[in-house]
Amino acid sequence: FASNTEFFDKRNLPYPTSWQDLLRPELRKNISLAYPYTSGTSYTVLATLVQLMGEDKAFAYWAELSKNIHHYNSSGSACVTQAGLGEVALGIAFSHDVIVKGVDKGYPVKLTFPKEGTGYEIGAMALVKGGQELDLAKKFIDYMLSKKGQDLMKNWFRIPLNPEAEVVEGAAKAADINLINFNEVWAGQNKERLIERWRDQVGQ
Repeated sequence: FASNTEFFDKRNLPYPTSWQDLLRPELRKNISLAYPYTSGTSYTVLATLVQLMGEDKAFAYWAELSKNIHHYNSSGSACVTQAGLGEVALGIAFSHDVIVKGVDKGYPVKLTFPKEGTGYEIGAMALVKGGQELDLAKKFIDYMLSKKGQDLMKNWFRIPLNPEAEVVEGAAKAADINLINFNEVWAGQNKERLIERWRDQVGQ
């Protein structure tokens, strides 16, 4: 959660640390989030809620959450800038985007996580079957998995896979967050169906 500190502090409101906190009446029409059919970030939110609550309860929750949504974006990280500028009180995004586009830019943004648990994303690389530059592709993957390549993750406050790579100060660490047992395979297999249900029920 990316919370505008000026909004919360001025009203003496506690920062959200639960999915249920997003349903507070004080946040009515004051949350920004992306469409789950245009944004992997937002689809991760949807898949997380379904895996955390069960599908019917997750959609019932989103129906309540919609009352507090100011608007939907096409980009998953746009809400961080909007929260930072005070256009909304809160945005929902990946933690590294909250830091890179909010905290690190000096915006009045505070990062918090839902105590019930949250999903996550693992950045991936793969060789393209039938690709014309297989040797170069393999060299690129080897480089990106090396310490030097993984050290680049610092620029985006991401956590590197290589244990020898440096972890930038201020990055959110998985050990400090309640992560659900997120099933990314299931999320991928059910994406089209869940998006269709979301569009039918949310009507966006």
